[in-house]
Amino acid sequence: MVDEAFIPKNLHHFAIILTILLGTGFLNICASIGGEYALGNLGGQIIKKLRIELFTHLQRQSLPFYQTYRVGDLVTRFSADMGSVERVVRIAFPFFLKEALSVLLGLILLFSIEWKLTLAMLAGSTLMFIGPRLLQGRAEAANILYKETQERFTNTIDEMVKGHKTIKSLHLQARFQERARKQVHELFSFGLKLQLTNSMMERLPLISLLILNGIMIGFGGYLIFHDMMTIGDFMAFFTLFLSVGQSGSNLAYIIPNLIDSSISFRRIQEIMDHQPSVSEVPHPLELPSSLPLIRMDDVTFGYSEESDQLRHVSLQIAAGSYVAFIGTSGSGKSTALQLLSRFYDPKQGSVSMDDYDIRTLSEASLRRQSTLVTQDTFLFNTTIRDNLLLDSGASEDEMIEAAKQANIHDVIASWPDGYDTQVHHEGGSLSGGERQRLSIARALLRKPNILLLDEVTSALDPATEADINQLVDRLRSEKTIVSVTHRLSSVKNADCIYVFHDGRIVDSGTHHELLHKSNLYRSLWDKQFGFNLSLDGLYATVDMDRLAKLPFFEGIAPPLLKNIAMLCTTETCKEGENVVSEGDEGNKFYIIVRGKFEIIKRTPDGGERRVAVLQDGDHFGEIALLHNVPRNATVRAIGPSVLLSVRQEAFHRLMAEHPQILQSLEQTLQKRIG
Repeated sequence: MVDEAFIPKNLHHFAIILTILLGTGFLNICASIGGEYALGNLGGQIIKKLRIELFTHLQRQSLPFYQTYRVGDLVTRFSADMGSVERVVRIAFPFFLKEALSVLLGLILLFSIEWKLTLAMLAGSTLMFIGPRLLQGRAEAANILYKETQERFTNTIDEMVKGHKTIKSLHLQARFQERARKQVHELFSFGLKLQLTNSMMERLPLISLLILNGIMIGFGGYLIFHDMMTIGDFMAFFTLFLSVGQSGSNLAYIIPNLIDSSISFRRIQEIMDHQPSVSEVPHPLELPSSLPLIRMDDVTFGYSEESDQLRHVSLQIAAGSYVAFIGTSGSGKSTALQLLSRFYDPKQGSVSMDDYDIRTLSEASLRRQSTLVTQDTFLFNTTIRDNLLLDSGASEDEMIEAAKQANIHDVIASWPDGYDTQVHHEGGSLSGGERQRLSIARALLRKPNILLLDEVTSALDPATEADINQLVDRLRSEKTIVSVTHRLSSVKNADCIYVFHDGRIVDSGTHHELLHKSNLYRSLWDKQFGFNLSLDGLYATVDMDRLAKLPFFEGIAPPLLKNIAMLCTTETCKEGENVVSEGDEGNKFYIIVRGKFEIIKRTPDGGERRVAVLQDGDHFGEIALLHNVPRNATVRAIGPSVLLSVRQEAFHRLMAEHPQILQSLEQTLQKRIG
């Protein structure tokens, strides 16, 4: 334009060059629109495929995966990490291709104008990438710290929302606020460090570009002064170099985004590389629809390599029978049920149904024939109707009949919206008993041949528990039923009871057979026997024969035991409620009539550690009958519970009237301490 049109004032050449410039500019606009659509569509398809693959991969995972990764860990990968990858795929990567192509074509043109000046520019342009490369390690470290802090904060929010009742009842708001404040401060600190590092990486290319401009003008002036380059060539070179330099600077500018996305992609790939521990074989078999014979043959299993929860367990469950697994907490009974559900596979031995090893069966056929109902009921955030029906294909009448069988229909019908009542917070808007009965109704609607029950009556009142026990008795000929429970009164009519202890089956038989031949079963029965509970679960009493079985009341005459029984007061607890707290004054003795409690000790770092679990018939705090000794642990209800308590003051008045009680109690406690 300068050398061929402006200086010689050639209008013809000017018109031709101007036409070419306008034409290529229009083509550039059209190509940009088409390219952006194509790249946008391609990027969207890639992200859509990645999201679906990640979601599907999560659904295939086994239970150990969800014990390793918390909700916040997975949500952050779907939100922050996937968003980072999406920004690169949709924006940064197309931008990178465009700028890289601009640099390549620009360099070709620059070499055609003046190769010596172009080489000088290329040598100086290394400055644009050396600086960001030196800062890359620091940027990656800051990025990882920021994302990990995001995960922790997301987990705290999830925990706060799901446990809001427990937090409020235990007055833990200040503790959670402090944890959130600390994590938000970490987000601020790591975010600021990340921003400053990225800012330095973005500034270095611009500084390098300024230096290159100086080199180009100085060296270009030298070439013009020695007639080695025309003014028009220099102007063309200068204009083109500004475009190439800007493109090169843009390439360096997106390096922080590329680092962020590479870390996010590695975190997503970490999930994708995690293979399920319980997987389906390539060509699975279909489980027949008839009632199956179930067997466990020499099964050994542990949740970790270091310890085993089951050791050489063998059992057989006849088709259409009602079988119970009982034992103390941690004996392995629930673990055995998890293996029957194929949530885990045994380390050794096999679990089979009708001579089919369940590892060879398709998951779909196994789930159609077998349904597990646990004490931890999850409901979806939709209507009661949708929670019951799901994809069972059942009719409205069948749904109502199942609800009646689970003794929940009348409760639902009393609500203003009936079966269209909305469920919130995964069932948190309902009581524990209502959730449990809905889960039983949901299981019955699927009409399984095998019904696996894990402590399903633990959150129910006595009347509803009796209804559920009667329902199980009615179903026992139609289905194979396996029930895990610590409440022996619920399963005394079972066809066979397997007694678990320390990961092994130590005895089996009917209730009456076990009472005569199994010392462990007899002791468990005696511990739970002798309590009387009203149908609404609000009032309890204890027989004096049951009190006589407590070691510290040994030797006390029956009339005095009757007086002690009259001192007992009924107390009820909600899930998550502390009965006693570590360090509090000890002034009550407790007997658990119904429910489950965890014993918690404080750790040196201010946390908590579960040291034991107490259930029906257990007792605690007997030392408080004599002395005001501070509580050495916290006792917290795991579910709705009923206790009998004796206050120290009332017991002291009784001892004043009958000194022999004090003498007997002191002797027994002295033996236990000794």
